[in-house]
Amino acid sequence: MTEDGPLTHSALSHIRGFYPSLSPSERKVADFILANHQKVMQMTLAELAAHSDVSDATVVRFCRALGFQSYLELKIALMRSLLDSPDLIFDHIQKDDSPLTIMRKVFLGSIQAMQDTLDLLSDEALERAVTLLQNARSILIVGVGTSSPMAHELHNRLSRLHLNCKVETDAYLQLMQAALLDENDVLVVISQTGASQPPINTTREAHRHGCKIIAITGNPSSELSKLADVVLLSVSHESRPETLASRVAQHALIQGLYVLTAMRMSQVANQNEYLIWDAIMRASNPKQQ
Repeated sequence: MTEDGPLTHSALSHIRGFYPSLSPSERKVADFILANHQKVMQMTLAELAAHSDVSDATVVRFCRALGFQSYLELKIALMRSLLDSPDLIFDHIQKDDSPLTIMRKVFLGSIQAMQDTLDLLSDEALERAVTLLQNARSILIVGVGTSSPMAHELHNRLSRLHLNCKVETDAYLQLMQAALLDENDVLVVISQTGASQPPINTTREAHRHGCKIIAITGNPSSELSKLADVVLLSVSHESRPETLASRVAQHALIQGLYVLTAMRMSQVANQNEYLIWDAIMRASNPKQQ
């Protein structure tokens, strides 16, 4: 890419400038991006093609017609177009918003994400997920990047029930462990985009050995979702790949999974909670031991 290439200009202006030279099918892609550029930044190539009613190959041709070497390069250019906009930090905020107004918008975004996530849950999916967790010989929980804290949180919850679970957030180590799973085990994979390669590699390997898979993701059309036995969708309408509200929704979903599983194992859950809190209280009051 030269210094005069599209990455140094507004991507939207670049698309408008090239619009007359595009083919009719490529213009469909341009029209969708111009009207929905924030949403496009968190879409896969296949999703953009589907929303534009064109083939994947057309999206590739569109990117190259504009001088981009790949779809990822186009998305980076769209992101750079927002460098002077507060939308890069959080959607729908303005530079002159008061601190309380900004805080209210952040809170409302999280509330909306949780409500949308709740609306998409079903008794069938939840029952299936809990049954898999309860009956698994072992549970491997994986996530990378910003999904790592969510993976650790789920591990912390399920460990309280004496379930045989472990967490792995290193890409290579989780792949190694997935190779040792079989039909008696469960893999829980957390990936909001569903497009990150390490979780996909791990899920493919576990699926190859017949392992049951629970996916917590925001992308129902991803390969991750297609490989999963149960998909629990965490919804967010933010335009950035690493969304804030989706983590709040995932955290609530994880707490819900713990409570549902604990209710199935109430005697064990109550006994373990007593032992945990007894240990914590004794540790905080050593003189009483």
